[in-house]
Amino acid sequence: MTQHNSHLKPDDWLAIMRKFQRRMQDMFHVDHVRILVAERRAEAFGTLKEFQGSLEQVVDLTIPYNKRNMENFLESQVVRIIRPLSVIDPVFKSAKDLSVLSIGPRNEMEIFHLWALGFQPKNIKAIDLVSNSPLIDIADMHDIPYEDSSFDVAVSGWALPYSKDHQKAVDEMVRVLKPGGLFCIGFTRIPPEDERARKVERDGSVNHTSTDDILRLIGPANVGDVAFSHDPLDQDEDGAIVLIVRIRK
Repeated sequence: MTQHNSHLKPDDWLAIMRKFQRRMQDMFHVDHVRILVAERRAEAFGTLKEFQGSLEQVVDLTIPYNKRNMENFLESQVVRIIRPLSVIDPVFKSAKDLSVLSIGPRNEMEIFHLWALGFQPKNIKAIDLVSNSPLIDIADMHDIPYEDSSFDVAVSGWALPYSKDHQKAVDEMVRVLKPGGLFCIGFTRIPPEDERARKVERDGSVNHTSTDDILRLIGPANVGDVAFSHDPLDQDEDGAIVLIVRIRK
């Protein structure tokens, strides 16, 4: 029987590392590398930035919750958006030429993942209410501090549930996207009969139950092609709602 293994000689590993030195961003395809670099950079930055403006449109515990989890460096479920995004034209063909906005990344792992896909650091912007990264601007997603039609791609990974005004948050994402830009969003669907769904509503947010809910928020006039759509197959369990839409405006 033939033995299959990945045994490499020391010279082989040196050759691999020399290739990575020429394209360091390729290493960010590995989640452990993204996490380690984000940890080290946060330690070096040594600052926790926090939004100081009005939080009327934000769920009350948003900043305390995220501050408690800031040092955990957990890989976000946003990878469930980034993976399908990576195969959609024009991202697959020319990510290096596209501008992208990351909404609510908290740490830098999401930014590094976008870099691995070919987006250029100079073309990546990110906002959050709290962060330990110099690459993330402190801002509210209900009042995004960029001009209309600034981005080719906007990624909102598991950030919408922190909003008390989902229409405003979605409108802002659509506003900063260029015509033909890609609107990318993901969050967890909780079964409506679950007590946690009722808590979401008590907190002033909304527990959306399908991608159709988000399409209605975007508005028929703004919805172009639906490039990717996923609703949980098991409606009785928690599951991800993921949607990527080409905006027409």
